[in-house]
Amino acid sequence: MSGHVIYESRLELTRLLYADFDRGTEAVLAQPFLLSARVDGGKRRHVPDFLILRRGRVPLVVDVKPWHLLTRPKVSFSLGWAREAVESRGWEFEVWSEPPEAELANVRFLAGYRRARVFGPGGGGGGRGGGPGRALLGGGVRGLSHRPRGRGGGGRAATPWGRRPW
Repeated sequence: MSGHVIYESRLELTRLLYADFDRGTEAVLAQPFLLSARVDGGKRRHVPDFLILRRGRVPLVVDVKPWHLLTRPKVSFSLGWAREAVESRGWEFEVWSEPPEAELANVRFLAGYRRARVFGPGGGGGGRGGGPGRALLGGGVRGLSHRPRGRGGGGRAATPWGRRPW
Protein backbone atom coordinates (compact mmCIF):
# COMPACT_ATOMS: atom_id res chain seq x y z
CA MET A 1 0.00 0.00 0.00
CA SER A 2 1.08 3.57 -0.47
CA GLY A 3 -0.52 6.95 -0.16
CA HIS A 4 -2.63 8.48 2.58
CA VAL A 5 -6.02 7.13 3.66
CA ILE A 6 -8.21 9.37 5.79
CA TYR A 7 -9.21 8.23 9.25
CA GLU A 8 -11.25 9.75 12.05
CA SER A 9 -9.76 8.14 15.16
CA ARG A 10 -6.60 6.53 16.49
CA LEU A 11 -8.45 3.22 16.44
CA GLU A 12 -9.12 3.61 12.71
CA LEU A 13 -5.46 4.48 12.21
CA THR A 14 -4.56 1.26 14.02
CA ARG A 15 -6.79 -0.76 11.68
CA LEU A 16 -5.06 0.87 8.70
CA LEU A 17 -1.71 -0.14 10.15
CA TYR A 18 -2.86 -3.76 10.29
CA ALA A 19 -4.18 -3.55 6.70
CA ASP A 20 -0.82 -2.18 5.63
CA PHE A 21 0.90 -5.28 7.05
CA ASP A 22 -1.42 -7.64 5.14
CA ARG A 23 0.44 -8.57 1.94
CA GLY A 24 -2.87 -9.31 0.22
CA THR A 25 -4.15 -5.75 0.65
CA GLU A 26 -4.22 -3.95 -2.69
CA ALA A 27 -6.22 -0.85 -1.79
CA VAL A 28 -8.06 0.75 1.12
CA LEU A 29 -10.90 3.20 0.61
CA ALA A 30 -12.15 5.32 3.50
CA GLN A 31 -15.89 5.81 3.96
CA PRO A 32 -16.44 4.15 0.58
CA PHE A 33 -20.23 4.25 0.23
CA LEU A 34 -23.57 4.86 1.92
CA LEU A 35 -25.58 1.77 2.84
CA SER A 36 -29.29 2.47 2.79
CA ALA A 37 -32.00 -0.07 3.58
CA ARG A 38 -35.47 -0.56 5.01
CA VAL A 39 -35.13 -2.40 8.30
CA ASP A 40 -38.03 -3.12 10.67
CA GLY A 41 -40.22 -0.66 8.78
CA GLY A 42 -37.75 2.23 8.99
CA LYS A 43 -35.19 3.65 6.62
CA ARG A 44 -31.66 3.06 7.86
CA ARG A 45 -28.41 4.57 6.64
CA HIS A 46 -24.82 3.71 7.46
CA VAL A 47 -21.38 4.60 6.10
CA PRO A 48 -18.74 1.93 6.80
CA ASP A 49 -15.26 3.05 7.81
CA PHE A 50 -13.21 1.18 5.17
CA LEU A 51 -13.43 -0.99 2.09
CA ILE A 52 -10.33 -3.16 1.77
CA LEU A 53 -9.63 -4.67 -1.63
CA ARG A 54 -7.55 -7.85 -1.35
CA ARG A 55 -5.72 -9.86 -3.98
CA GLY A 56 -7.65 -13.01 -4.91
CA ARG A 57 -10.39 -12.47 -2.31
CA VAL A 58 -13.75 -10.77 -2.06
CA PRO A 59 -13.79 -7.18 -0.79
CA LEU A 60 -13.81 -6.63 2.97
CA VAL A 61 -16.04 -3.94 4.49
CA VAL A 62 -14.75 -2.78 7.87
CA ASP A 63 -16.47 -0.94 10.68
CA VAL A 64 -14.16 0.19 13.48
CA LYS A 65 -15.76 0.47 16.90
CA PRO A 66 -14.27 0.49 20.41
CA TRP A 67 -15.17 -2.52 22.55
CA HIS A 68 -17.22 -0.46 25.01
CA LEU A 69 -19.62 0.70 22.27
CA LEU A 70 -20.37 -2.78 20.93
CA THR A 71 -22.79 -3.54 23.77
CA ARG A 72 -25.00 -0.54 23.06
CA PRO A 73 -28.27 -1.68 21.45
CA LYS A 74 -28.29 1.06 18.77
CA VAL A 75 -24.70 0.27 17.68
CA SER A 76 -25.34 -3.48 17.74
CA PHE A 77 -28.50 -3.07 15.66
CA SER A 78 -26.78 -0.84 13.11
CA LEU A 79 -23.81 -3.17 12.70
CA GLY A 80 -26.15 -6.16 12.44
CA TRP A 81 -28.19 -4.91 9.50
CA ALA A 82 -25.06 -3.49 7.83
CA ARG A 83 -23.44 -6.94 8.07
CA GLU A 84 -26.50 -8.56 6.49
CA ALA A 85 -26.54 -6.03 3.64
CA VAL A 86 -22.83 -6.48 2.88
CA GLU A 87 -22.78 -10.27 3.18
CA SER A 88 -25.90 -10.56 0.96
CA ARG A 89 -23.67 -9.21 -1.84
CA GLY A 90 -21.07 -11.93 -1.26
CA TRP A 91 -18.59 -9.60 0.42
CA GLU A 92 -17.02 -9.99 3.87
CA PHE A 93 -17.87 -7.75 6.81
CA GLU A 94 -15.67 -7.10 9.84
CA VAL A 95 -16.25 -5.20 13.05
CA TRP A 96 -12.78 -4.30 14.30
CA SER A 97 -11.95 -3.21 17.86
CA GLU A 98 -8.83 -2.74 19.94
CA PRO A 99 -6.17 -5.43 19.39
CA PRO A 100 -4.14 -6.90 22.27
CA GLU A 101 -1.72 -4.25 23.58
CA ALA A 102 1.44 -6.34 23.16
CA GLU A 103 0.54 -7.23 19.58
CA LEU A 104 -0.15 -3.59 18.71
CA ALA A 105 3.14 -2.51 20.29
CA ASN A 106 4.99 -5.02 18.10
CA VAL A 107 3.16 -3.94 14.93
CA ARG A 108 3.90 -0.27 15.65
CA PHE A 109 7.56 -1.07 16.28
CA LEU A 110 7.87 -3.05 13.05
CA ALA A 111 6.07 -0.31 11.11
CA GLY A 112 9.10 1.91 11.64
CA TYR A 113 11.17 -0.39 9.45
CA ARG A 114 9.02 0.11 6.37
CA ARG A 115 10.38 3.57 5.60
CA ALA A 116 11.54 3.54 1.99
CA ARG A 117 14.04 6.38 2.52
CA VAL A 118 15.96 4.15 4.94
CA PHE A 119 15.35 0.63 3.68
CA GLY A 120 14.58 1.02 -0.01
CA PRO A 121 11.28 0.67 -1.86
CA GLY A 122 10.60 -2.92 -0.73
CA GLY A 123 10.54 -2.20 3.00
CA GLY A 124 12.85 -3.65 5.59
CA GLY A 125 14.20 -7.12 6.08
CA GLY A 126 13.04 -9.86 3.78
CA GLY A 127 15.42 -12.62 4.84
CA ARG A 128 19.17 -13.03 4.93
CA GLY A 129 20.01 -11.25 1.72
CA GLY A 130 17.13 -8.80 1.81
CA GLY A 131 16.24 -9.53 -1.82
CA PRO A 132 16.17 -7.11 -4.74
CA GLY A 133 15.59 -3.52 -3.67
CA ARG A 134 15.65 -4.45 0.03
CA ALA A 135 18.14 -3.74 2.77
CA LEU A 136 18.78 -5.57 5.98
CA LEU A 137 18.43 -3.59 9.19
CA GLY A 138 22.19 -3.00 9.43
CA GLY A 139 22.28 -1.65 5.87
CA GLY A 140 19.47 0.74 6.70
CA VAL A 141 21.21 2.01 9.80
CA ARG A 142 24.46 2.51 7.85
CA GLY A 143 22.46 4.60 5.37
CA LEU A 144 21.43 7.17 7.96
CA SER A 145 23.29 10.40 7.33
CA HIS A 146 23.11 11.54 10.97
CA ARG A 147 24.65 8.31 12.33
CA PRO A 148 27.76 8.99 14.41
CA ARG A 149 31.01 7.61 13.03
CA GLY A 150 33.58 5.61 14.94
CA ARG A 151 32.33 3.73 17.98
CA GLY A 152 29.26 1.57 17.91
CA GLY A 153 28.43 -1.10 15.40
CA GLY A 154 28.02 -4.86 15.23
CA GLY A 155 27.65 -6.52 18.58
CA ARG A 156 28.40 -3.48 20.73
CA ALA A 157 25.96 -1.26 22.52
CA ALA A 158 26.41 2.45 22.03
CA THR A 159 24.39 5.57 22.60
CA PRO A 160 23.54 7.82 19.64
CA TRP A 161 26.41 10.14 20.57
CA GLY A 162 29.01 7.34 20.42
CA ARG A 163 29.60 6.48 24.11
CA ARG A 164 28.87 3.15 25.72
CA PRO A 165 25.79 3.34 28.00
CA TRP A 166 27.65 1.83 31.04
